[in-house]
Amino acid sequence: MTGLRFVAVKAVEPAMLRDCSEDDLHEQLPGRVVLEVTRLGKFIVAKLDGEGEYCLTLHLGMTGQILLRPGGDLAPQRHSRFLFILEHVDGRQDLMEFRDIRKFGRLHLTAGGPAPRLFALGPDAWMGDWDAKYLEERLRGRRAPVKAFLLDQSNLAGIGNIYADETLWWAELSPLRECRDLDRKEIRRLATEIRARLGEGVRRLGCTLSDFVDLQGRPGTFQATLKVYGRRGEECMRCGSTITRVLIAGRGTSFCPGCQH
Repeated sequence: MTGLRFVAVKAVEPAMLRDCSEDDLHEQLPGRVVLEVTRLGKFIVAKLDGEGEYCLTLHLGMTGQILLRPGGDLAPQRHSRFLFILEHVDGRQDLMEFRDIRKFGRLHLTAGGPAPRLFALGPDAWMGDWDAKYLEERLRGRRAPVKAFLLDQSNLAGIGNIYADETLWWAELSPLRECRDLDRKEIRRLATEIRARLGEGVRRLGCTLSDFVDLQGRPGTFQATLKVYGRRGEECMRCGSTITRVLIAGRGTSFCPGCQH
């Protein structure tokens, strides 16, 4: 998307807007060029040129998809919530489409920087500036389960339910363990596996269990590597025990009681 220019806004879902109005999109987006596309955790940030230093911040929610379709195919599809026409320097046009069945996704248009909610996030869990010492300081004294800690985006941004479960399996840590009980060796193991699992997820283009696809509509393949998520009642690939499932911080949590301690 870098270098493409917004030409027109063809559809808007007001319920999914934050920090802006439908009029703001129609008035501020056309004519602006995408200078850079960055990311923090689960948020995509497109920096735009022109007065005001505007940013378009996007979050897929649970069922969102952002697709880039070549010009000539501008008809809205089922569950299309936002439609933007983008133009290449040679005049070719593409349609950027934000689909979302459940409308849990969010779109922010803000001046002077990305959406304000990003400032409450911790460092990026995959590429951010943090280490085992940072984790140790954040974990110290906390009685919350380590799974809840991983899901709290103010600690590290970008770890979702699937990646939390998989990370804890690889680190051989029970999701029920209280944060304050982890020793330094376990914390180092956890830090290593957080980056490793997220890196593997990116390499495999994401985890497609239902809705996730990339800009061209292609599914990811990380689901083929899952060790515990979605495998309740099955045999653990490491120790042979039976995978179980509990509820932690309101989220279904799968783990192996035999080898995750």
